[in-house]
Amino acid sequence: MQQTATSKPALSTQLQAHLELADPITWVAAIAMVFCGALASSQGTPGFDPTNLNHLLLAGLAALMCGPFGTGFSQSINDYYDRDLDAINDPARPIPSGRVSLAAARANWMVLGLGTMLIGLFLARYSLWIPIFALLSLILSVLYSMPPIKLKQNFWFGPPAVGVGYILLTWLVGHLLFGQLTWPSLILALINSALAAGLLFLNDIKSVEGDRQLGLKSLTVALGVRQTLVVAYTIIDLCLVAMLVLALWGGYLWAAGFVALALLAPIPFQIRLFRDPTHTNFKYFLLVNNPFVLLLELFSAFIVGGYFG
Repeated sequence: MQQTATSKPALSTQLQAHLELADPITWVAAIAMVFCGALASSQGTPGFDPTNLNHLLLAGLAALMCGPFGTGFSQSINDYYDRDLDAINDPARPIPSGRVSLAAARANWMVLGLGTMLIGLFLARYSLWIPIFALLSLILSVLYSMPPIKLKQNFWFGPPAVGVGYILLTWLVGHLLFGQLTWPSLILALINSALAAGLLFLNDIKSVEGDRQLGLKSLTVALGVRQTLVVAYTIIDLCLVAMLVLALWGGYLWAAGFVALALLAPIPFQIRLFRDPTHTNFKYFLLVNNPFVLLLELFSAFIVGGYFG
């Protein structure tokens, strides 16, 4: 039945649209980084014990702050300020499709931002850095999406901002919940943050037409699709090489072997995407590459935390 101009969408439709604004698929990386940071804090006392229910609940609360609330906030506010771009690149998104009004979209990211800070303040009892990092992540999200600064307009600032907000800060939150920050944990967090920036450069190829029309200076607009792929591949592979060197330096030969596999396995899909940069080949590359990345993050956190002697 066709909806009239004055009728409102059904409640279930509105709830689904609000959930889409927060983009649940993007929560996965932040949630994983919280647990990686917790694992990297060590298994001693203080430290994270994955068999301890209280520890799991505490890490889960931090994951709720960084994932559904914090990352959801960044996605929601980005949709709000990118509604004209989405009308070109993805008109089925909640705002350009008319399923969510502008007032409702504003309420969405305001609630998510408030939830992020409330949990951050609660977790301040474990480290005063946690609410500071929560606030910093919200500020980065605003600067990334809101004019006139809009960091995403320039490729030198946009992807690194996402790497810091989604990966670095969430890893540090997970670690600081259970112990003092260590250099090995910080180095891993930085490598994974750079890796995320490389993957985000890849993501630019999907929206190049809309970026050109609206004057966004993405890497793909500045250099072209294939040159963007070369830059992204280089950043990703350099991060993996850094992990390989650290694994060999630490004497973890099995981990070094896995990193080498993570370097080699995606190469055929990198070549395929370079030759034919379509959305389908982009998805194939991510399907092969991202599971390796996630496993590497987990293994490295276990190693730094002392779980593998």
